[in-house]
Amino acid sequence: MQLNKQQVEAVKFKDGACGVIASAGSGKTKVLTERVKNLVDVHNIKEKDILTISFTNKTATELKNKLNKMGYHDITVSTFHGICGRILDKAGSYISPKNLIKDWHIENEFKRINQKANVPEILSYISYQKNYMRMPNDEFVYKESNYSEEELRQFYHTYENFKKKKRLCDFDDFLLECYKLLKEKPELGQWLYVSVDEHQDSNLIQNELLKLLCPSGNLFVVFDPRQAIYSFRAGNLEYAMNFEKEWNATILNLDINYRSARNIVNAANDFIRPYFSHFNHYKDAIPNSTEDGLITLHTYDTRDDEAVKVANQIEKLIEEGEKLSEIAVLYRLNAHAAHIENELRSRDIEYEINSSDSFFKKKEINAIMSYLRLINNHQDDAAFEQIWKLRQDLLKYFKNEILNNLREQSAKNGLSLYENFLDYKFDAKWHYEKKNQFEQNISRLKMQMERNIGIKSLIDNVIKLFKLQKYIYDSYIDKDEIDERLKNMNILKGFVKTENLEEFINYVYGTSTSKKAKKNSVKLMSLHSSKGLEWNNCFLVGVEEKKLPHEKSSIDEEARLWYVGVTRSKKNLHISQIGEGSIFIDEYFGDMVN
Repeated sequence: MQLNKQQVEAVKFKDGACGVIASAGSGKTKVLTERVKNLVDVHNIKEKDILTISFTNKTATELKNKLNKMGYHDITVSTFHGICGRILDKAGSYISPKNLIKDWHIENEFKRINQKANVPEILSYISYQKNYMRMPNDEFVYKESNYSEEELRQFYHTYENFKKKKRLCDFDDFLLECYKLLKEKPELGQWLYVSVDEHQDSNLIQNELLKLLCPSGNLFVVFDPRQAIYSFRAGNLEYAMNFEKEWNATILNLDINYRSARNIVNAANDFIRPYFSHFNHYKDAIPNSTEDGLITLHTYDTRDDEAVKVANQIEKLIEEGEKLSEIAVLYRLNAHAAHIENELRSRDIEYEINSSDSFFKKKEINAIMSYLRLINNHQDDAAFEQIWKLRQDLLKYFKNEILNNLREQSAKNGLSLYENFLDYKFDAKWHYEKKNQFEQNISRLKMQMERNIGIKSLIDNVIKLFKLQKYIYDSYIDKDEIDERLKNMNILKGFVKTENLEEFINYVYGTSTSKKAKKNSVKLMSLHSSKGLEWNNCFLVGVEEKKLPHEKSSIDEEARLWYVGVTRSKKNLHISQIGEGSIFIDEYFGDMVN
């Protein structure tokens, strides 16, 4: 790709601080690599004096590979966490990937404070404070939580004390401890030229680290204020917006969009422009393409209706010869993926979805399916282990030592884990009582299955006998999350298209959602995960009042998230709403003809 005038100006920038505002599809990666080439080949800067920081391990690896292909092998390319890890390792610190704390390490400690402690939520809150460099005794930066500040402070103290006692660390410690180290020994981590990608998502500790990593002031940051979408992780757009003032920097714009059709670029401009009226460096993106794509809006009554129609459109694209890999379905909330995933699965359309997003990987769905699998086949050891690990109802207080013993017995006698569990010699009377009740439930449900009770009724009885509703109420505090998980159990029944349990189990587990990417598959992805990616055809689904924009997020950040979504498409963009009432639909479409 030949560089345009804006790109050339950025590539040739050498000394001092420079902020490059790179709109979607403007070729920022090319600018980053070509600038490295210019520094080395034209200005004779040594490769070891250049540091390039990228936002994720994936993008850092891609950038490193591109530089390697260009013949530059000694440029340091890393994430903030990666470079801090190297510096700490050089200093002999115990903070390293092998000492990372796991959620289950701290779970029991948190449960002593609050039996219903939501470990991921609490850890997210603690991480947020650490990214703002706030310790347990400091004044906290506000973040919405289901816990009181007193409880959160207690959780935070407990967490840090536990880590210290066990000599464990978390990812935030990489940044904080590296910052402390560089304050004392700056010579351990300094580069003459530093570049940073996605600076709009930098947080406070990262911003402070840059001052220590780049004392020369030759800092080159690339950012797009319109795509700042990580404030929930303590990303702060202000560091990019104030970069000119803080670093006495030159500001350049890359505003030509080489990705998308003309009308997709222009519609995105019209939508986002009012949100940046106060930013004097704002410029509309300029479409390089002179052709328009297709932008459509569809309104549906239910998520079921939406899923059927979207799947129909995807099937039509496939029939017309479109590659599956050029089709993406994007959503604000994972709940909106469930019905789409089911439709694609039922039509045997290959798709890829992050396992944490997949409806069939939800904890409550996994629980029901594991019970159904064990009812169907007492030899299903994986199902029994899943039930054991749920720590739910009848098996809640059984020690893991018993499971280890069951594994050993199974290896010796050739019986399944469940069969060995039924014959196990327990120490306490309550063990036998719980075991007997568990066996009675499974046997009762097995009998119902053999009498062809119907899978939907069987699911209802699994939920009732094993008290799965109570499990959800006991496990979560947030009302919306509780409601969503209870709703999921009903949604599962809607996916039953057969009265043969074996067939239903095969259907649910028939499509892989492994981390290994499928080269030719429809991508199902959250809007947050889609940033930086592109497809010919994008379906932005699940636009609902209070969901997009989400009622618990700031309208500005939700607008930026919408902008990310509507700039992923190269050719065609299909937006669908459930009911009406989303202000973004009105703002985006305006007088546009659908």
